[in-house]
Amino acid sequence: MSSSSSRTSGNPSPTSRRPTKNDRLSRAARKGLTPPPRISVPDWADRFRKLAKGAGARTGRWKTSTVEVARGPMLAVTEPGVHIITAMVCTQLMKTALLENVFGYFAHLDPSPMLLLQPKEAAAEQFSKERISPMVKSTPVLRDLVGSSKTRNADETLLFKSFPGGFLALAGAGSPDNLARRPIRVLMSDEVDKYPVTREGEPIAIAEERTASFDLNWLSIRACSPTVEDESRIADSYAESDQRRASLACPHCGHRQFPNFHRHVLPDDDGKAGWKPEKAAISCEACGCEWSEGDRLRALSTTLWHQTKPFECCGERHSPLDAYERAWRAEDPTDPGANQRAVDAIWDRWKGPRWDVHRAKCCHCGSWAVPNKHAGFQAGKLYSPWQKDKPSDIATKWVDAQGNQDKLQVWWNTQDGNPYRPTAGRAVALDVLLARREAWEAQVPFGAGLLTAGLDTQDDRVEVETVAWGTDEESWSIDYQVFDGDPDSEELWARVDAYLLRTFYRVDGRPFRIAAACVDTGGHHTQKAYAFSKARLGRKVWGIKGESALNGARSPVWPAKRPTAKTKATYRPFIIGTNTAKDIIRHRLTFAKHGPGFTHVPSDRDVVWYEQMLSERNVLKEEGGRRFRVWECPSHKRNEALDCRVYAYAALQGLLHFGKKLNRITAAAQLPHDGPRPEIEPPVPPAVPMPEEEAEATPPAPTPPPAPPPRAPAPARRRRWAC
Repeated sequence: MSSSSSRTSGNPSPTSRRPTKNDRLSRAARKGLTPPPRISVPDWADRFRKLAKGAGARTGRWKTSTVEVARGPMLAVTEPGVHIITAMVCTQLMKTALLENVFGYFAHLDPSPMLLLQPKEAAAEQFSKERISPMVKSTPVLRDLVGSSKTRNADETLLFKSFPGGFLALAGAGSPDNLARRPIRVLMSDEVDKYPVTREGEPIAIAEERTASFDLNWLSIRACSPTVEDESRIADSYAESDQRRASLACPHCGHRQFPNFHRHVLPDDDGKAGWKPEKAAISCEACGCEWSEGDRLRALSTTLWHQTKPFECCGERHSPLDAYERAWRAEDPTDPGANQRAVDAIWDRWKGPRWDVHRAKCCHCGSWAVPNKHAGFQAGKLYSPWQKDKPSDIATKWVDAQGNQDKLQVWWNTQDGNPYRPTAGRAVALDVLLARREAWEAQVPFGAGLLTAGLDTQDDRVEVETVAWGTDEESWSIDYQVFDGDPDSEELWARVDAYLLRTFYRVDGRPFRIAAACVDTGGHHTQKAYAFSKARLGRKVWGIKGESALNGARSPVWPAKRPTAKTKATYRPFIIGTNTAKDIIRHRLTFAKHGPGFTHVPSDRDVVWYEQMLSERNVLKEEGGRRFRVWECPSHKRNEALDCRVYAYAALQGLLHFGKKLNRITAAAQLPHDGPRPEIEPPVPPAVPMPEEEAEATPPAPTPPPAPPPRAPAPARRRRWAC
């Protein structure tokens, strides 16, 4: 039979009967009665989605296996029992793809009302233009549904996409009206750490109230890279979830591990000597083999997700990750099935046609003790397949960020996928600080270049700390005095003034004078503090006042604006950045090695001084829709020592502002001193002249006094170490 005489159904003859209206109606009815395929979100994307040109580096068919780590969050969409999904991951990994595929899946197979939130309406419009519209145009099954002639109406806009059975609304999180207008089933919240707090409260909580009518099948997805610990919404959300982590199988031994940069890439202190970040690689914790880049990419195809949230069951607290480490270390490493037994001892793999997760179980009763209503996912760049995200690139960025708090935050957020914990806010243990006490040979140690003082005014005393400063702001607390008395009296300020004129000596006899001092002018004795500092402005005794710290905004420790001829005529206190100064001081207390920024503490200081240095806490506050941190002292604690250090540090910054070069001064001060070595004795309080009015009114004392004479003004109390 010749091929020309054959006909196929795809090539009907001209005489073939054309479908009638009834045929078309019958086909449409059969199609309408056919249920949609019960597939998962990644399966839908692999089968139906096409990547638009210009939307990324790749075009053509979507392949979930390209970024295998994204499969877990997508499978959670159809996992029984899941209603909230949190994706706390690094940048350029899977957040946007997750939201896009969830939209496509529901629009095509399970039409529902959906809301996608962005921080601002402008960002929502941009997401619609650059993500949703290209995806709809390039994916045939969506192109026929979303915004077609059958569904297009007057309401169709950039921020509203309709399709049969549902819609997608895009909105900015800052408008309460956008969050409470119509019921929705699926809420997708992108970049949640950038959401403002509205006058009606938390945007995500308000938006989730709109899912109330869908009590059995509602879904809320939250996606973002984390920011700062205790200030990050996505980090808080992940902490509330079942805390899933992804494991990879070692290409050499099959051992499953949860890649961690600091454990599996960065060497310990003993191995850092010859380590080069440009050659960094993941190492297996079981067999010790170092993975090549090819090994890592092959390992990514073995990604599995595990619940890791600690839980309590059978009267014990269980930590799945800790229990897993104990389990695999207890196994025989030469046994091929040892690692799988360790995994099975901690988790049950729950796998169905549309979900796959390792559920944490109690090692005693075997029950699943961690609910899966809230599925949380965390992943960093070690799970990324892109060439710019190799372990060597991540390690190089880590090394480059050292010593720079801003760069470190960027690294933790964008490379590790974890919230950044500022060292300035970290608690310092009292016993750690006490263990660092030192004794130097004289009042001023070698290494110091100049002295500053900080004066804190209280209702019945003035407290003063004298600090020696060295190269790159290494510091020594060389003296601390408490001047008892009424701050409204001239007598007290005369003793303080004499102290500021005092000379301190190094062991070789080199003299040091206090180069600058800052006097607290707040409190109940403002005018006296003003008068004292104004009269001594030429000696660089500066009156200061702490910043108001509106909304937690950090100001420079010393104001950048220089006084003009006009402002010099009217004396005003300098406004210093107290929160910034405390950030720096508390951060430097964590330094363990002598050198730049290190804080030396003396062995002869009262333990109360150490307690006051650590008294304040870095507190998270919320005001005007913004979260911020400020330093606060609990009501039952005292903080005079910390305040004095802040003022002494501000005095140093004032000297630097007016042109002093600390490192140059310090270097010059280290030259040998050939002068005499004076006897160093405690200072004697100066005689205080009595005011003329009181002198005239006071009768002369009788020769044989009937009573002991009045006591001389008490010298300053020096804090000493008390065992």
